[in-house]
Amino acid sequence: MVCLVLVAFCAAAWLVHTRYRVEKQNDTVEQLMDYQAILMMARREGVTSRQLLQRFHEAGITTLAVYDTTLERQDREGVLIAVPGAELRHAAPGSYGGVFDGLLASGSVRPDTVYVARGKDDTAWSETVEDLRLRYGTDRVHPVAGREDLLEILGDDRMLQVPDYRAKTPIMQAPLGLSTKELKEVHDAGFYAAVRPQNYLPVTEEAVRSLFRRIDASGAQVTLYVPAGTDVLGYPDKISLLGDALSQRNIRLGLLEHVTQLQFTKFEGLDPLLRAVDYNAPRIYNIDALENSKLQMPDALRRWALADEERNIRVNYLRPFNKPQQGVDIIDLNLSYARQITEQVKARGFRIGVATVLQNPYGPQVLAADGSLRRTDNGAAVFGGPYFPAKAGFLVVALGALAGLALYGNLIWRRFTLRWQLAFVGLGIVVTAVALFCGRGLLIRQLLALAAAAVFPVLSLSVILRLWENIQGRETPTAAIVGHALWQLALAVAISLVGATLNAAIMGDNRFFLEADIYRGVKLTFVLPVLLTFFLFLSENDIFHGGGDAVHVRPASLVKQVVEVCRTKLSLYHVVFLGVLLFMAYIFVGRSGHTDGVPVPAIEIKLRTFLEQVMYARPREKEFMIGHPAFFLAAYAAYRKAPAWLRLFLVLGAVIGQGSLVQTFCHMRTPAVMSYIRALDGYALGAVLGIAAVVLVSLLHRPVLRWIRRFSVHE
Repeated sequence: MVCLVLVAFCAAAWLVHTRYRVEKQNDTVEQLMDYQAILMMARREGVTSRQLLQRFHEAGITTLAVYDTTLERQDREGVLIAVPGAELRHAAPGSYGGVFDGLLASGSVRPDTVYVARGKDDTAWSETVEDLRLRYGTDRVHPVAGREDLLEILGDDRMLQVPDYRAKTPIMQAPLGLSTKELKEVHDAGFYAAVRPQNYLPVTEEAVRSLFRRIDASGAQVTLYVPAGTDVLGYPDKISLLGDALSQRNIRLGLLEHVTQLQFTKFEGLDPLLRAVDYNAPRIYNIDALENSKLQMPDALRRWALADEERNIRVNYLRPFNKPQQGVDIIDLNLSYARQITEQVKARGFRIGVATVLQNPYGPQVLAADGSLRRTDNGAAVFGGPYFPAKAGFLVVALGALAGLALYGNLIWRRFTLRWQLAFVGLGIVVTAVALFCGRGLLIRQLLALAAAAVFPVLSLSVILRLWENIQGRETPTAAIVGHALWQLALAVAISLVGATLNAAIMGDNRFFLEADIYRGVKLTFVLPVLLTFFLFLSENDIFHGGGDAVHVRPASLVKQVVEVCRTKLSLYHVVFLGVLLFMAYIFVGRSGHTDGVPVPAIEIKLRTFLEQVMYARPREKEFMIGHPAFFLAAYAAYRKAPAWLRLFLVLGAVIGQGSLVQTFCHMRTPAVMSYIRALDGYALGAVLGIAAVVLVSLLHRPVLRWIRRFSVHE
């Protein structure tokens, strides 16, 4: 079984090396802001939009997002004239330049109707007429009195001051397609463009094609399509058409990371579109508008470069601050914000430009002669296809997870001999092969990843427990115990990293990198190693009669141990002790995952910020604050022949650190190298705290020993 694990580890290490290449070439970050947000800032602050756009370009903003225009916006900008019928009925002759005088004189102005008159921009007018008819149909869009330069649109003519998300948007504020004029302005200002059109109801091929006609006519270099509204353009049955059009122009699909930092903001049809563009998609980070309005600039600033490095974010979508902070006015505040983000991103080794994507490093024509990524006219790197390793490689890696399960089975049940272990592994490989080659095999891969994440932390502790069984005497100096614990913890970490590497390979493809698929057993990964270690300890140590002189006393059986635990009469001491354990479990499990749970104290947030600044990869608190110090104390307890129940408690604490270490590798969005470094940083910091804990306990050894003996069975 150990040989199978080593073979699987070698295969996994090769796949992780290939994954490293995938992540290494993904090294360019795109800086994105809303075009209209900059224009509004310019109007409010009394500066020219051209000047302000230039300053943001110099600050590192590469791309501007262009949304659908609206009748309200076009009327405000003087592109055309749009008036709600309820308002027009009360207008005096000569209002609105006299364009509606004939209609007013006839007395035929209707409520619940919007009236639109042609302006000076012929292109804007033709696009408006086209989109109105695509969105509302010819039954609701009519020329007025046979005039082609004057239209009426039947429907909701309200002007909402506050958006009503419970109802369909009124006509004046409803999406009306991209403006060729805006796309040209973005291009002329020297920016790339990201397009964010909303879907049509009902959607037609002509509606989808109209978007790309405007993109092509504008000459803009569009690098990103980011969905807006509730569903992607083309949903439900024109998604493949959209995907083909995006792929032909090498326009990537932007995936907005969810506010919980788990997967991405859900739009109907997003996953089919992701498949349609063959996973040519970067991940986008943006701070929620409500949260952004409450943040101070320095607090928001530290997030961006860290997200790029730790979560494979390649598009920073900046929202501007709309009020002064700390004596700095809006324009200077936002320019400083963009400039500092750019500097921090570069300081972490990234380039600023059109975002690269995670792709097959062996794809065709990806690299130019100088070794750099080849790029198309819009600046986006040539896409060589998604990275999906050969399924045969997964089978070899699966051997390791299955063999790990077999090893654990043998540890707690001696009758699970080699013959049965081989049969179990063989059956597991057959099931895995069928699942992989007859489908996607997503469920079996997630189960194998869960198995590796749950079992290898326990196997690492089982090796250490064997070492502690052979300890002779009680007089080992404290300094020697610390020395032994240092290399023993390093050995445990190394074995756990074998399981972590298997995990990194089992889930190592584009869907997991982009979090289209995710690891589903986060909370189980924290709980199962503790339970499995508990059973392992009971199978090898008698916690009722194993104190004092012997570190290792073989119990009659695991089942009898569990039964005896269940039959233990509860005293007030037990109730208090169990209450403390339950509270610790609540904190432990509640702090895991990405959903709302136990809040993080302010002092811990400050500690995290400090560690992010002084270490390459901030280690996880469960490792350096709980698991590794508990390991040192467990070693001290083993060398001092402490009672079995105390050693059990400390060993369970120690396995928390090993489980957390392996669970780090289940976050596939995090580069593999960073996860390995995080484990080493956790070992270093945990060792420091562990040594401090051992020194403190050794100084208090006699009073602690007296306290332990008060509650020991064999006092």
